[in-house]
Amino acid sequence: MSFRERGVEMAKGATTSLDEAALATGVWQSGAAVGELRSACRFVRHGPLAEAHERGAAVETMWMIYRRTAAPYVDHDLIEAAYAQPRLRALFPFHSHRSLNFSRCTGYPYTHDVPVVTPVDGGYRVTGWRTGSPGGPVAMGETDNPRDAVALVVARLPPGCGPAVPGTADDLDKPDSP
Repeated sequence: MSFRERGVEMAKGATTSLDEAALATGVWQSGAAVGELRSACRFVRHGPLAEAHERGAAVETMWMIYRRTAAPYVDHDLIEAAYAQPRLRALFPFHSHRSLNFSRCTGYPYTHDVPVVTPVDGGYRVTGWRTGSPGGPVAMGETDNPRDAVALVVARLPPGCGPAVPGTADDLDKPDSP
């Protein structure tokens, strides 16, 4: 089972008991927090990012996770350079295909209007996304160090790019969204 809210998998679990599955569904649909769901249904698991989403601290928590991780796909020099920039630190960071991405929302689907940085051959490539036809990546520049790559991202932020908000890119497209 997967328990989702605003584009985020908040908890998950597996059970062979129909009664347990029905209980978990009922508890989740009642608006329970992930900790309450876990207490009521021992087969359900959640992590610190789910709790951070509930507290409204998903952006800060995701940065903390990336800054502390030992995962080989994370370029720590790039993470620290991006984190040092307040405008990027306010966005939701995520990795995809070794690239560091930034989103204006905290749920999936994420926004794709902020440039992306990819470590390549000892340097850094900055790309953006072209929408429409033909879609796909657009080269914005290459740098020798992460600070210059981050500066290029900051220089190419979309107009009005503010802190990431809860929800998905689809939510941002709604007329009454922030």
